[in-house]
Formats: sequence, C-alpha cells, structure tokens
Amino acid sequence: MHRRVAFRRLESVLLLIGLLFIGLWLKNEAEARAFLAAESRKLEVARLYADVVASSAQPPPKGTWFPVTLESGVFGRIEIPRLGISALIGEGTKPAQLDRVVGHVAKTAFPGQPGNCALAGHRDSFLRGLGGARENDVIRIDTLQGTYTYLVEWGTVVEPSRVDVLDETAAPSLTLVTCYPFLAVGPAPERFVVRARLVEPMELDAHLGDATQPE
Repeated sequence: MHRRVAFRRLESVLLLIGLLFIGLWLKNEAEARAFLAAESRKLEVARLYADVVASSAQPPPKGTWFPVTLESGVFGRIEIPRLGISALIGEGTKPAQLDRVVGHVAKTAFPGQPGNCALAGHRDSFLRGLGGARENDVIRIDTLQGTYTYLVEWGTVVEPSRVDVLDETAAPSLTLVTCYPFLAVGPAPERFVVRARLVEPMELDAHLGDATQPE
C-alpha cells in the first residue's frame, strides 16, 4: 500500500517537472519568435536608412565597411534559397546568442570584406538543412552595408579541433560551421563546415544563366 502511494507521488512529481520544462520551452520559443520578428523589422528600417545614405550627394566609398549593428548586435541576414535557410546574423557565438541568431565568429572578416567571414549556428534550428549544401549553391548575406553573394565551393565534416577552417583566406570567403551529425540525439561531437567564395553580380548572372541551360 505504501509503495503504491509512493509511486503515485513520484508520478505526480515527474508530471509536474515535465509540465515545468514544457512551460519553459514554450516561454523561450515565444521570446525567440518575438525577438526575431522585432529585430527583422528594425533591420529592414535600418537598411532603408542605409540605402538613403548611400544614395546621398556624398556616399561612402564603395566597399567601405561600417561596423553598424542594432542594439541587439544583429547586423544582417543570411539566406540559402535552395535549402530554405533564412536567419538573422548577430555578433558573437555564445549559446544564448546562437539560440536567436546565426553568430559571427569574433576576429574573422565581416561579410564582403577580404579574408574569411565565419558564421556559426545550431544544426537543429537556423542551419537545419545545411548538410544538403551542394557546390555552386547561392548564399546571400544582406547587411546594412550592402548585399553580398557567395557560391558554395565545398562542404565537409571535421573534428572540433580543426580551427584552421577559420583561418584567413586569400580571396574573400564565407565559412559556415554547425554541429554534426545532424540527426544525433544529444551532443554532436563533430562539425560540418561549408566554404563559399564571394562573387560579383556579373559572375553570378553568368552562373545562374548556365544553371538554367538544359543538360
């Protein structure tokens, strides 16, 4: 009899804990959605203002980078159309930041700059589907300074110790990093890395034209 009562109490405690975790998850999910919606609107407004400044009588020199971000640290958006990936980009890669944005890795180049721009994101949220990246996939990064387009060169699985993938590159490049395996439950000990190169509009137009030609 006492054992049955103890089991019932244990069931009640476990149910309460489960409901508490579900409540916390729903709260965090609602806050994340509200953050994304608000910051997306702010980014659009800031981008319109930046366009007005760029078209003024004395626009800044072409290619000039102004490290302007929103108060939240958000400074752009990344899109990979074929994979259906679209996410805000913010400065920093702390866990709390990566819960809301794709993070820019400190001390790496910014989008459009010479060198290697490195971005990191969660495999089960913003960069879900990155494993399907193929050579010549288009990646667009929209910032307050302009829109930059990259074409994927390769993707591979590496050990976490392979920090050399973040090293500077001779040509302007983009490196995306997420955890691997994608479908692992719990910790994912490896990293999936995608490398892309910056392309000019004319080169992109030629590439897209070739892609529409019949094989």
